[in-house]
Amino acid sequence: MSELDFTSTLLRKNSLRKAVESATVADLEKVLADLAEIKAEKVAQKEAEEAAEAERLDAIKKIQEQMAELGLSTDDIVAQTGGKGGKKGKVPPKYRLIDADGQPHEWSGRGRMPKVFEERIEKGAKKEDFLIVQ
Repeated sequence: MSELDFTSTLLRKNSLRKAVESATVADLEKVLADLAEIKAEKVAQKEAEEAAEAERLDAIKKIQEQMAELGLSTDDIVAQTGGKGGKKGKVPPKYRLIDADGQPHEWSGRGRMPKVFEERIEKGAKKEDFLIVQ
């Protein structure tokens, strides 16, 4: 039985009734006790996550208040860190080739290889032939 089928059975009373037809009352009591324990664990986990999030939000609020008292903005913080934060910048090109028309083509070496590079490699060139020497 797949996980989806199992969950589906648990959530439908008639399916559940059919699934436990041959179970004894003792078996059902054990299942109920196990489910109560699992439920208590999930409730405790959810409460811990909510408390951690509330603590995080409280810390953010305190920092915002301190920044407001000092007349600072997030732009001031970013400026002091050299703009390092959030998304990373564009990856510089690692490979370059000049096509027959004299047009330069560059590639960082990440993601799908551009067709112009693929075509040259199919003709016998090596990727290393296009390395940009720095």
